[in-house]
Amino acid sequence: MDIAAVLLGADGKVRTDDDFVFFNNPKAPGVALVSDEAITVDLAALPADVHRILITGSTEAQCKNFSDVASIQVDTRGSSQQLSFVPTGLTTETVLQLVALYRRGTGWRLDAVGQGYSAGLAAFAAEHGIDVDNDEPRSAPVPEAPVPSPAPTISFEKVSVSLTKDSPDKTARIDLRKSQGDPSWVLTVGLEWDGRGAKYDDSGKVKKYGEGDLDVYFFCRNEETNDYVVISGEPNHRGGLETWPHIYHYGDSAGPGKGKKAAVEQVRVIPHENGDLLVNVYQSVDNGAGAIDTFGKPRVAIRYGKAGKDGLPGPDADEILVFVGNGKNSFWATIAHIDVQDGVLTVDGETRYSKTLSERMPGLDTDGQWMQRPKSGPKGRSKKANKGIGLDKYCGKCEPGPKKRR
Repeated sequence: MDIAAVLLGADGKVRTDDDFVFFNNPKAPGVALVSDEAITVDLAALPADVHRILITGSTEAQCKNFSDVASIQVDTRGSSQQLSFVPTGLTTETVLQLVALYRRGTGWRLDAVGQGYSAGLAAFAAEHGIDVDNDEPRSAPVPEAPVPSPAPTISFEKVSVSLTKDSPDKTARIDLRKSQGDPSWVLTVGLEWDGRGAKYDDSGKVKKYGEGDLDVYFFCRNEETNDYVVISGEPNHRGGLETWPHIYHYGDSAGPGKGKKAAVEQVRVIPHENGDLLVNVYQSVDNGAGAIDTFGKPRVAIRYGKAGKDGLPGPDADEILVFVGNGKNSFWATIAHIDVQDGVLTVDGETRYSKTLSERMPGLDTDGQWMQRPKSGPKGRSKKANKGIGLDKYCGKCEPGPKKRR
């Protein structure tokens, strides 16, 4: 196979065609093709506007697929480290992304990618902004058949967003594809709060954690069947990662944690394209009336990144925080609506409240739109009086939305 390297900017595209390093263009700033089997990368010599180096292989000039290649091993050697990667499961691909180096903070990281293109060099080139008309490897013919629309560019930018009632745009996004299939990346969604009556200094740092409990329910809708299920920290309702909706609840938090840390109720999520997730917060009848956002800056936290020692997203993880927007006496608040499409997670951070004095939990209709008071949805109730179970039902069918006028 023929190996090559592509220098990409922050937009996932080459700056010029000279950023495609192969046998007819063996050098670019910081990158050089030194043999048929080796490419060198000098990270210190790379231009500042190069954010990613993608190393590729191609069998197109040989009129072969990667299923015809007996074995492939990628060896990456640095001054003090050597890593090997063996791509597997290859069939009709003729272009293969092997590994990639990308900027993270002030340093660089290495991804073992192993993803291919059956549509060939033309599709690969179109996605990365390369003009193949003048740079065809070893006269390999460019297919004249229509080229499929290029896949959306993956965003590798670190996400750190806070959504409040004053945010002009109440949405934020995380590109889940940046993990490149690495199973060590973890997605968590949860509610954090500092306790009712928490005290803060002038800089916003907590001086005293308050008391008080909030109940958090994760309403999950299956977009294909319109079934719904509610996940909570209550026994028998914590869910599991093995079956839909592929969510596991870590358990109830009755107040600030050890070391006076914020109270946290969260779930681990394996994201899927066929589901919606609502984060619903219940001001339990056992707590009495009062605005939900008096519980010490309650916020939904969505984090995505490589797992640390505790199995949760590490310090470099992407983070979206959604804060409750105002003070109402409604029993329920939906603080976030989360959806995944084409590998991108979108958070709708507009806080919505249930009907005043209504115990009925907000939900989603069959079109995935928020419903303030689903007729057949769950109702909140006293945990003290019902053996710790806060809803009267935890699953069912989403209802049709309002009829549209013609």
